[in-house]
Amino acid sequence: MTDKLSPLAVIKNPEKFASVFLKILDKDKKLEPFAWNRAQRTLHQERSGKDLVLKARQLGISTYVQGEMFRRTVTKTSTTITLAHDAETTQKLRRMADRFYMNCRFNGIQPARKYANATVTTYPEFDSVATIATAGSVEVGRGDTYSDIHGSEVAFWPDAEKIMAGAMQGGNPDIILESTPNGSQGYFYDTVMEAIDGDSIWKLHFFPWWFDDEYKLPVPEEFAIQFTKQEKALIAQHNLTPGQILWRRSKIRELKRLFPQEYPEDPVSCFLTSGNSYFGDTASFFTAPMNAQYDPTHDYYAGLDFGQTNDFTAMPIIDRTTRQMVDLLRVNRMEWKKIRGLVVDFYKKWHCKAVMAEMNSIGSPNIEALRAEGLTIIPFTTDNWNKAELMEDLYDGIHDGGLRLMNIPVLRREVNTFVSKQTPTNKWRLAASGKGHDDTVLSLGLCWKCCYTAVTDEQIDRWAKGQATTEDINDDLLEYMANSQGITIEKAKELLKFEVTVAEMAMVEEEDDEEEINDTVGRNWN
Repeated sequence: MTDKLSPLAVIKNPEKFASVFLKILDKDKKLEPFAWNRAQRTLHQERSGKDLVLKARQLGISTYVQGEMFRRTVTKTSTTITLAHDAETTQKLRRMADRFYMNCRFNGIQPARKYANATVTTYPEFDSVATIATAGSVEVGRGDTYSDIHGSEVAFWPDAEKIMAGAMQGGNPDIILESTPNGSQGYFYDTVMEAIDGDSIWKLHFFPWWFDDEYKLPVPEEFAIQFTKQEKALIAQHNLTPGQILWRRSKIRELKRLFPQEYPEDPVSCFLTSGNSYFGDTASFFTAPMNAQYDPTHDYYAGLDFGQTNDFTAMPIIDRTTRQMVDLLRVNRMEWKKIRGLVVDFYKKWHCKAVMAEMNSIGSPNIEALRAEGLTIIPFTTDNWNKAELMEDLYDGIHDGGLRLMNIPVLRREVNTFVSKQTPTNKWRLAASGKGHDDTVLSLGLCWKCCYTAVTDEQIDRWAKGQATTEDINDDLLEYMANSQGITIEKAKELLKFEVTVAEMAMVEEEDDEEEINDTVGRNWN
């Protein structure tokens, strides 16, 4: 019986406190004890203090956070703030907090509270203050030091970055920012992407729709379901039932292309691109095996895009024999010598026949250093014109050429958010949407081009076997560069000379500015 329990036995156990002292309305609007569901329990167990929650609808994440913040304000000194994306949600959260208070009784005694208006509630026994407001002003949240911050539907906030900067300016608050996705732009999207990259103070928690056990339909007896390839993959990866697959089909018919946003299945595709993704619908092309092994009877090629500080050095590998991507190297924030060492190891791991590397800016001296290590490298100078051609070839490879990609979150994100933008001068530019990266996309384009480049297999074999002098190789590459980019041999020589001069200067400057290593090597892509 509840009235025989001491409060001390439960106040330090959040889940027990919720089930004993808190009441919620169920989906039928009936008052019942707050028993945590699977998503709520998982989030509590995995909290870090700086938490991002990307979720499907109606999983009870806001309810969990509000219940836990209420427990803290009535059991210890706390200054909490909850910010919702609109006035309606603010009122809903306020009613939830009032419901917690009205039903939080032990032998008929409630926690004492002094002020309780539309925004602020105080609990004088513990000198606690709880604020619930709408994130409609950049000034909301400023001027106080908070112990706990709850941001609800942050992807829909106006001026989210400024609001969070003000709320976090004092102390070291425990923060949960939760939201359903809302397009591939904005503060929440950028922060989630940084967390996926591993370069963030935030920990990402992803809760897809199947965390709600009620998202299923009855399966008629003797009803034979023919599963699609994508459905079979979901069943294998997440142990979904036929009833869940039928529910999914019904929701897709209802919501169409909005389904991944409202009921996400992975933390990348759920962010629908605002504007048109250059590569279109690629969901069915991320099917390459994730554990491929080197086969000496196959031919492997690589693409290489250099980056050190803000960008990444990215190097995908494609098995030309099967037309499947087999691996990805993606690193940054380390000195160039170490990056080149990882590139060499990756090249040797897959016994690559050749690498096509971007030689703009810092590329040229890195290419020369890698050639000295014995790598066969085909240089590629990128401009708006040939970048468009490179991406067109990659598009054709994905949609019509049988190319299959690995289901790596960072790769899916960059492919899905790669867009064609019109500049103020009415020219079109291919690049990542918002503040995103396109290193893996560009290097993948180079890799695909390397598989089917104008440089012949015979030439590459001759280089690799040491049957050509450096002068022979340079002549072959100059001829390829001139033919593929529509320029003369003399122009190619001038361009190579200019790129090397500029790049050597840039390398000196960048190597003087070493930063902390943030290294994502081989199959550690998330």
